[in-house]
Amino acid sequence: MRRRDFLSVAGGAMVAALGGCARPALGCLAAARSEGDARPVRFGVTADAHLLARRTPRHEAFLEAFVEDMVRWKPDFVVDLGDFACQAGEGPTTAERHDAQLDGLKHHWKTLSRVPCPAYLVMGNHDVGWIVGGDEVIAPEDLYGRPHAGEDITKKEHLRVTKLPGRYYSFDVRGCHFIVLDADNARDQRAPKPGRDGVAGAYYIDPAQKAWLAQDLARHRDKLKLVFSHQELHHTPVKGSGEGGDVPFEPVGKEGSYVDNGWEIRKLLAADGRVAACLAGHKHRNRWTVYGGVQYLTLAATHWEGSYAKVTVGNPLRIEGHGRQRSYAIRLPESSNPR
Repeated sequence: MRRRDFLSVAGGAMVAALGGCARPALGCLAAARSEGDARPVRFGVTADAHLLARRTPRHEAFLEAFVEDMVRWKPDFVVDLGDFACQAGEGPTTAERHDAQLDGLKHHWKTLSRVPCPAYLVMGNHDVGWIVGGDEVIAPEDLYGRPHAGEDITKKEHLRVTKLPGRYYSFDVRGCHFIVLDADNARDQRAPKPGRDGVAGAYYIDPAQKAWLAQDLARHRDKLKLVFSHQELHHTPVKGSGEGGDVPFEPVGKEGSYVDNGWEIRKLLAADGRVAACLAGHKHRNRWTVYGGVQYLTLAATHWEGSYAKVTVGNPLRIEGHGRQRSYAIRLPESSNPR
């Protein structure tokens, strides 16, 4: 097995190969860039596939088309930005709904894992159920018949199926550093209301994760970085805000459907000086804005006419849109140039 990628998780530990690679000869770890390897990093990205157990054949066809394109394109990795294998139905969690969502995740993860490269997932609010969030330890029965955020399987079950290293983690590909965040956590009730961005957000980056992020950024200070989050790290009104991008925005979703303490995370990313972009989903429509010199791009939902993107990391950062996803060639500040 060729070693192709190393993952960094909380505490900086190295973890074993990701599960689900279709061809073991390709390996599930990507090799760090050799001295003479100047190829740009390329990855495919989907968001909000909304695969509801096995009841959405049209959505499944969109995922199949993405996988087939990745087999031809041969990226370094693919990532889904969350709301991938969603709940089986509306209503309180029951044993039946739990089992259906878990079965759907196994089925759809097997499909995505046919790509000839590592596959990564971000946990979305429709992917997992949680009571407090963070590192809480709960069993499926704890979700049955009670109000809770998210859907019908636990974060631990999600990780057991996908074999991803954690609810948040990071990995390197040829000198570039990629960070995956988990915002499916309860808002800190001690935080001021409304939130710092003017509206109380429904999601939160918990203290342990925030501390890990600061350490991870520091450990990889000299590397170009991209961040993946399901929910946006900013509340952006329709009229727009920030330092540029697409304005005005299409009004989509609930106003508070963003990461409440995203401003703290944006501050960390801006201070790093080497974070090129943060990619999110959740809103289902194209949105682009800039904060602290960092590009914040929200991708169109894959269940919206098979939308996805092919991303080439360079200057400019190139996003080739498919379906309803827009294409961008975004000029990065010189401090963010790949080295």
